[in-house]
Amino acid sequence: MDVKSKQNTILPIQKSDRIQFLDVLRGIAIFFIFSANIPVFSGFFFFPDEGRYPEALLFTDEILDFIMFTLVDGKFYSIFSLLFGIGCVIQFNNLKSNNKPFAPFFRRRMFWLLIIGLIHLCLFWLGDILTLYALLGFTLIYFIKLSDKKLLIVAAILILFPIINWIIVHSTGLNYHRFFFLTSSDYYQHFGFPTIERNGMQFADFQKFQANENILDYFKMNIGNTFIRTGAILREGRIFKVLGIFLIGIWAGRKVLNHDILNNTKFLKKIALFGILIGLPISILRTYIEFYGGQENYWELFEIISYALGTVPLAMGIAALLALLYFKKPSAFAVFAPVGKLALSNYIFQTFISVTIFYGIGLGFTGKFGFTVIMGIAICIFLFQVLMSKLWLKYFRFGPFEWIWRQLTYGKYLKIRKQNND
Repeated sequence: MDVKSKQNTILPIQKSDRIQFLDVLRGIAIFFIFSANIPVFSGFFFFPDEGRYPEALLFTDEILDFIMFTLVDGKFYSIFSLLFGIGCVIQFNNLKSNNKPFAPFFRRRMFWLLIIGLIHLCLFWLGDILTLYALLGFTLIYFIKLSDKKLLIVAAILILFPIINWIIVHSTGLNYHRFFFLTSSDYYQHFGFPTIERNGMQFADFQKFQANENILDYFKMNIGNTFIRTGAILREGRIFKVLGIFLIGIWAGRKVLNHDILNNTKFLKKIALFGILIGLPISILRTYIEFYGGQENYWELFEIISYALGTVPLAMGIAALLALLYFKKPSAFAVFAPVGKLALSNYIFQTFISVTIFYGIGLGFTGKFGFTVIMGIAICIFLFQVLMSKLWLKYFRFGPFEWIWRQLTYGKYLKIRKQNND
């Protein structure tokens, strides 16, 4: 290959350029995102205790549920969103160092992530985050060159904006997200799928959906669930939250790459201390509201306020604390790195494994287990992914879905098998 053609080729970031801690943090985030998702996969939210195996109901269920909701719900997808922003900066710097334009490359990258996400969302899992990440990822092209100060100001406004969104919706009666819930109900009724009445409206019957044993109906019903997911994202203002955290990730990525912030122990201690001191009490309050609050509108407003003020600080505090612990003893966290390197594949395989175990088209254990047992299952699945990820990386350079995504993005064939000298 001549020098000119070599200069015109954009190559993936090499192993030597990866920051090990980011892989570790990504692996930890993948586990806790799964621990937040598996209660939905398992039917825990949709089936009454009367239908569960009696031996699966333990006295620890409510306590563990409370703790997990406080420390995990929203925090680790926030950390994952932070890492997404950091990854954007890494790609930007890689292209800039090769004198290549960022926008065309990143649009291709987000386009193919969007395709993967839509397949995952529409056919397999209504809780998919890849589609939202890809759609918001397109906007990062316009933020990547913003100054640090402007990034943080815009991020703060976006993270707090769900509060304004709620006030506008409830003061004007413009419940725009309701359109998507109604569309889902219409879709279910059109195809004769089971619905359930709640507050005078028809909704998809998730008990019947998860217990369904017909694989074709599973795919068709899940397309209808896509409208529910869209409505839920709009109702809670997640678009604003995620984009705001992306921008913090861009800021953090610059600090990691250009200012060696991961070696600034004093700064990390401040982030950990203030993030936890501010975020933890507010997150406990949010959990109390979620578990014991009423149905009145003001409870919903309090929940949104506590989410906006508590979730991101606690997520940042946890990430900083993990950084401090990691650099004190990296070997203790090495087990998470292979999972983090195959984050996309592991995230999608978690869906396939969970559907196989819990849904009617699989083994049919939906709604059978209490919260403690479900968390035990999540740990077992993740340990299996740890072993498989380590074994996979022994022979292959990328995860299967990472490989597909990279080839589509770079528009060229990439060898997936490792050579003897790799």
